[in-house]
Amino acid sequence: MWRHIPGVTEPKRKNTEEIGDKEGETSTKKAKVRKFSEKCKTDREWLQYDDSTGVMFCSVCRTHAKEKQRGNSFVVGNKTMKVETIREHEGSRCHGVCKSVARAQSEPLFSQPAVAALTCLSEETRAKLRAMFRTAHALAKKGRPFTDYEWICDLDEQKGIALGATYRNKTQAKEFTQYIAEAERDEIRQMLKKTRFLSIMSDGSTDSSVKEEELVYVRWSHMGKIESRFVGIKSVEKADAAHITSTIREIMVRVCEEWESKLVALATDGAAVMVGAKSGVVSRLKGDRAYIIGIHCMAHRQELAFMDAIKSHAMFQRVEEFLSGLYTFYHASPLNRANLVNSFQALGHKPLVPTRIGGTRWVGHLLRALDHFLRGFQGIVQHLEQIQSCDAANVRGVQQAKARKYYSTAREAVFIRFCGFLHDTLTHLSSLSVSLQRSTITIAEAHSCLSATQAVLKKYKTREGPMQAAMTKAMRDNNNSYEGISLTSSDSQTLVASRVKLLDRLVESMTDRFQDVSVGVLCATKLVSFANWPESGDAAADFGDTEVETLVNHFRPVLETCGIHAENVMDQWTVLKSFMYQEPQFLSHPHVSWATVNRSHQHSCPDLLAVIDLVLSLPASTADCERGFSTMKMVKSDWRSSLLSDTLSDLLIIQLCSPDIKDFDPRTAMMLWHESSVRSRRPDYMDGGAKRVSERVSAEDSDEEF
Repeated sequence: MWRHIPGVTEPKRKNTEEIGDKEGETSTKKAKVRKFSEKCKTDREWLQYDDSTGVMFCSVCRTHAKEKQRGNSFVVGNKTMKVETIREHEGSRCHGVCKSVARAQSEPLFSQPAVAALTCLSEETRAKLRAMFRTAHALAKKGRPFTDYEWICDLDEQKGIALGATYRNKTQAKEFTQYIAEAERDEIRQMLKKTRFLSIMSDGSTDSSVKEEELVYVRWSHMGKIESRFVGIKSVEKADAAHITSTIREIMVRVCEEWESKLVALATDGAAVMVGAKSGVVSRLKGDRAYIIGIHCMAHRQELAFMDAIKSHAMFQRVEEFLSGLYTFYHASPLNRANLVNSFQALGHKPLVPTRIGGTRWVGHLLRALDHFLRGFQGIVQHLEQIQSCDAANVRGVQQAKARKYYSTAREAVFIRFCGFLHDTLTHLSSLSVSLQRSTITIAEAHSCLSATQAVLKKYKTREGPMQAAMTKAMRDNNNSYEGISLTSSDSQTLVASRVKLLDRLVESMTDRFQDVSVGVLCATKLVSFANWPESGDAAADFGDTEVETLVNHFRPVLETCGIHAENVMDQWTVLKSFMYQEPQFLSHPHVSWATVNRSHQHSCPDLLAVIDLVLSLPASTADCERGFSTMKMVKSDWRSSLLSDTLSDLLIIQLCSPDIKDFDPRTAMMLWHESSVRSRRPDYMDGGAKRVSERVSAEDSDEEF
């Protein structure tokens, strides 16, 4: 190019070696490392920097970004440290939407523009929204799929209920359900803010999609009234202590941010992963707070005590094999089942088909199987006798052999009388199990029920129970026959030995399994049961002093944290006893409770009644969790196995906590739904087009009539 320009000489060429040297020098230079400048935070409260990971992020977007915006660099974490990048995010649509949501949620409920817009809606539009929210609530309450929402709306239209064309799909039904569940969580949050102490009940199970689900209930007492509520369920990646602990923390933070400072007890099913001394879930959640108590579910312990007692017991094993075989004999053969029913009808009795002895409530299932056999004894034995006498052409030889074996066993007098004894024993154990499974039962009441059951079992060593006594009398009066069936000779010594052996083992195993209830802090909780109070004031002078002192010393750290004057509790206990015994009719009243005591003496004994609330917060069992899993299996069935954990949690909280369909008020959920919107909701958005279509159809129908 220089050749064509007058007066320009050829430029000097660069030496290639010099170029190589410069390039080598450039390549050895280190890249510039940018550091986060605190000046960038000026007028940007949302901008945060994490020293541990070396990233800057937006706190507003991390909290309020939607699922599809979770990949944003200021949500995940940005490492560029450039001012241009910060300004670009500040002006982005994602950041603007999240700021609007945060601003809307920080304002009082009725001052927010979205809620003000809701109050300005016409009564017709509000009625339409109420109907839609009621439909979504009913679907969740009855465990129906979201797809039913569409045809129910169509059905409502046919009934003359104007719903319009907006919000008529399954996606909106799911959204309505989320806000109904959130309204229930808000109610739980408000109650947990008022209470000073709470306990956690947790259990795990596998759902229909073969995922491990961890379910959490919370129990607390406020002003003497015990409450137990479901708070959440979440899938666990791995059912070890670390993952379960993390899951429980995530569930609890969602309903109560200060739950750790209020925690006083953890109730579990006794699995090693939960109660491990070194790294179990209870140990991890306790940390250095030694006052937190780990409670092994008493209903589970009672089942385990019975399992310990029946191990290697020959007579019980015979009963178990007989009942199990009898159930299979009739369950696997429709012909045998039908003939058994005919046998009962011929006798004029109600058909009682044998049931299985195993199940979720092992004692309860065994009692039912035994009860069906004893009450249907005549019909069952008659049918077994008929099968033996049938021709080989009609009944297979295997069936006849089984019937012959069961018939022979059922006609043994010792066997029948032992079944009567077992029926009496299981009746009391089943009653104990039902009592331990009550949601509001206290440890003091559980201890009383346990002591009463043990006392009855000890009496059975020397006397017969109601069922066994009736059998013995019937056999003696009818020449060793029972319900018209002649029995083989009986050996009383074998029966007595088997009975005493089983009772000794049962009482011993129950004592071993429940030994912690009789000592220490759990034993001190017996003072909250009015059944344990002395009848007269003279005998109550020193009653409960040792127990109150034990409780105060054990829970002193959490009591002081909650602002309770622990040094005043003993004096207030004496004052309360004095007040209570000045009104003798008060203690003798059948419906006396700590709620009524709080209403009368809250002003004079506030610190003591706070300790009573703490004791009432201690759970005796995790039966609520078992009931929650039963509901979960009905909601997340094989047909709905793809439900996510959040959706499942919403559905369960509606089923377990929300009012019945006829009592449900959708206004709170509607408010939450309206306030969560950045822009105003438009419930009538699609109604204009639908109205024109309806008018055209009506005009066509009227033309056809003429």
